[in-house]
Amino acid sequence: MTKCLSDGRSVLRQVAVAVAVVALSGCGRHAGVADGAGPRESRAAVSGAPGIRRDEGPVRQRFPELGDVAGVEWTGEVLGKRRSSAPGPTDVRMSGVVRLTDADASRLSEEYVWQDGPGTPVVSSLLRPRVPESTRWQTSAEFTAVVTRGRYSAAFHADFDRQVIVFDAVNPERRSD
Repeated sequence: MTKCLSDGRSVLRQVAVAVAVVALSGCGRHAGVADGAGPRESRAAVSGAPGIRRDEGPVRQRFPELGDVAGVEWTGEVLGKRRSSAPGPTDVRMSGVVRLTDADASRLSEEYVWQDGPGTPVVSSLLRPRVPESTRWQTSAEFTAVVTRGRYSAAFHADFDRQVIVFDAVNPERRSD
């Protein structure tokens, strides 16, 4: 009888371990996707290849309020130390310098209330040399609230004379609207 009980416990233990392994293997989030919605981007699209990116798609998907951008330089990076032994969400930081079209610079400056912001915008170290010197960086709590919908943290600094917006966001979500 004792042998039967120990064999039964052994089988139950093996089944429990197998279930735990299967359950945990599906818990991690793809590092290239901040919100898990829509088609997945490759890891290099957000954080894999070091360097500055110039593709507009990921920026337009996350910040459609910027409109038809004239150009963009951005970086993405995984925050914290990634450990495969600790599955779960990964925080992603996205920073960029956006050159606005004439029409969008006018629209944004008129549509939102902007106030003089303190100092130079914070961005990833790779982008710092690409942030233009400006004596008139402005921020808008209203614009930030509309873009983030209160779901993630971000900062947007605009210089409408130069038609530039600099952003720094953690876990910006892709949107389809």
